[in-house]
Amino acid sequence: MKIRAEIFGSFHAFVLRIGLVMVFCIAFANLPAFAADCNTAALTALGVPNMTVASASVVPAAAPNPEYCDVKGSIGTSGEGAEPGSANFEVMLPVNWNQKFIFNGVGGLAGVLNSSANPADQATFLVRGYATAITDTGHLVSNPTWEYTAPGTPDTPKIIDYFFRAVHDVTLASKQLVKNYYRANTIRRSYFDGCSNGGKMGLLEASRFPSDYDGIISGSPWLDPVGTSLWTLKNIKALLDAYIPPAKFQAISTAILKQCDKADGVSDGLIQNPAKCAFQPDALVPETLTQKQADALKIIMNPVRDEQGKLIYPGASVGNLGQDNMTVRGATNYLEAPPADPASAKPWGDATVPANWSLAQNILMKLGYYDAGQDMNNSIENKGVVKSDALNLVYTRLAADVPDDPSAFSAYFAKGGKLLIYHGYDDLIISPYSSIWFYEDLAQENGGYEKVQQNARLFMVPGMQHCVMGAGPNAFDTLSALEQWVEKGIAPDAIPATHSTKDVVDRTMPLCKFPEKAHYKGSGNPNSVSSWSCPQNDKSLLAVGPNGIQAGVNATAPARVSAPAKLMSKSGN
Repeated sequence: MKIRAEIFGSFHAFVLRIGLVMVFCIAFANLPAFAADCNTAALTALGVPNMTVASASVVPAAAPNPEYCDVKGSIGTSGEGAEPGSANFEVMLPVNWNQKFIFNGVGGLAGVLNSSANPADQATFLVRGYATAITDTGHLVSNPTWEYTAPGTPDTPKIIDYFFRAVHDVTLASKQLVKNYYRANTIRRSYFDGCSNGGKMGLLEASRFPSDYDGIISGSPWLDPVGTSLWTLKNIKALLDAYIPPAKFQAISTAILKQCDKADGVSDGLIQNPAKCAFQPDALVPETLTQKQADALKIIMNPVRDEQGKLIYPGASVGNLGQDNMTVRGATNYLEAPPADPASAKPWGDATVPANWSLAQNILMKLGYYDAGQDMNNSIENKGVVKSDALNLVYTRLAADVPDDPSAFSAYFAKGGKLLIYHGYDDLIISPYSSIWFYEDLAQENGGYEKVQQNARLFMVPGMQHCVMGAGPNAFDTLSALEQWVEKGIAPDAIPATHSTKDVVDRTMPLCKFPEKAHYKGSGNPNSVSSWSCPQNDKSLLAVGPNGIQAGVNATAPARVSAPAKLMSKSGN
């Protein structure tokens, strides 16, 4: 009996142990595999090629984020016709890894490890368990002339790294680090999320390295940095010649809303389709504007053209003309008085210049002419007409940084890659019509809107400024929409969006996939999403009125595609 009891006891203990193991396995089935230690030595020992780990530290959990390992260092870059370079990176490895990876785009001219991902998405990356990565693209923003080693002499490795090489090389190295750290054979899904320059980075990834990402979120994409900079230069020069005080922009805004707001069926402070508007600045003369000031607004509304009259870049949306321009997003000089010497190479003297002016100088002078000392104010364009020699030079040297060729995305779409684009109609930094141009070209390349929507969808956001802010619904979750699309095959027809004032939501409405427009149902609170719909197969955003025609928005006759200087530069001729 004693022997039987001992056997029974041993068997009971064995079963208990097996049960505990099973419970443990079930409880932790969704957690990552064994992870390496979070310190410099352990991360270095993982042996990721071309990676130098400078630091690795555990960041304690702080609601809502879990504990994660924060890794920083550099990646050696190489190839693509340039000498080797190096790009800084940061990778975050959460304890609750969901077996997925997401890369953060960076805004402006990069040079920092600051994410430009959709804020609503970024706030949930670690919470959802994503391993994340980011890069400065191979230079530091603290170096004001990183683009060249001496005037006229480009720093080619840094330029190629900024254009596209660094993101690709850091992507590959970061993915390897993630797999090695978690002892995983694969990463289940890889996504990219960025706005502005970050949106452009995502498009460059899709067009050049289609295997890197399963899905890409591209917000307010900097599709054509050259065209955008020429547009910015045109706009600011128009206001140099005819300064408009900030207070007058409020009156301009009132006039635009009076003319355009009701066109979408309800007066609610939002313009659903600015291209359909018929606002004329001359109507404000002389009560509000002088004729010269009205003419300046018309120049801003006009597109950029070459000397043969062909379209290079679309004009401004009237939705942004009336914004409060005393902000870094504005087109004016943000001062209470006009610049001291509007016709000089340095119109503001030694005072702070507009952010948009600096951005244009970085592209046109530093990446185009490799010389910040050039006179941008007087050497390139006049009232939106660009000199041929300048146009050919800047497009030739920046061709690799312009991802708006619709044919370049065929490989990405063929492998099932998904592209989710959004752009605010009130963007003062990048014309929203540039995204419409691009999407129309994508549709034409891929057999129409219905077919291109299988892989790429565009969501125009009424009232939103550049990536964030604005009077319209400017907060929305694009990551969930992309996950549903890539992982479950459920494509986003509409994305719920909100607007908040002092952290209190005061408006909700749907963002409809282009060319559909949100339609007011005719009754109900216009600030509630329940009062709006996105009719299937609606093409209301293709409707173009006087302001759209003026800006160069014409889906049926896109004269822009015949711009010879731009096409020659992009083909390398």
